[in-house]
Amino acid sequence: MVQTINQRVAAKIEGDFVVFLIGARLNRRWKFLSFIPIARAMSRMVGELEANRDHGMLHVEMWSGRTTVMVQYWRSFEHLHAYARMRDAQHLPAWADFNRRIGSNGDFGIWHETFMVKAGQYEGFYNNMPEFGLAKAGEWVPAAGKQNTAKGRLQLSDGSDEPVYEESVLTRHFATPETSPPVISTEPETNSSVISTEPETNSSVISTEPEGRLEKSLAREAVV
Repeated sequence: MVQTINQRVAAKIEGDFVVFLIGARLNRRWKFLSFIPIARAMSRMVGELEANRDHGMLHVEMWSGRTTVMVQYWRSFEHLHAYARMRDAQHLPAWADFNRRIGSNGDFGIWHETFMVKAGQYEGFYNNMPEFGLAKAGEWVPAAGKQNTAKGRLQLSDGSDEPVYEESVLTRHFATPETSPPVISTEPETNSSVISTEPETNSSVISTEPEGRLEKSLAREAVV
């Protein structure tokens, strides 16, 4: 079982260094068997670099999948560049084989990214982790004092700024403001409008008598 460091720790490494990301992607799944030589070549390169630390690779981490990701930490870009062009090392023949068999035919993707990091211009934090990443390329130290916060680890503060795990910071950033509960009346609803239940009456009298007969009736009433 892998032993974990069950406390807050930070990464520490002396001087400048290089982070080199490299990987491949299987674009056409039915070409999986053709991917095996690429994986084996990468494995040989890593084994060679781990066996000879003079080449300058400090540590490596890798994740597999349809797209592979490998993180390599190097002492300098000069070490990385020199290894890539070393005629008696594993990289050059593997690179030549890839270009001969695959090139830009679309079967497999390859990629890499290089980051040159100046001394002190980095930070790494770990908790309940085994030795990992930059902390394994260099060393791990307790995340206390100047190493207590991200700004402290980046030399942007003395570490006295509040780390986000402290209750005061969590309360300030995530607590919801208190609000008074809405007042709910238990009184039955009343309606100030008075609605009459009397049948509606119409003050206008509409006669159904034919027009001529109505005139005669009105004349007769007038005589009486």
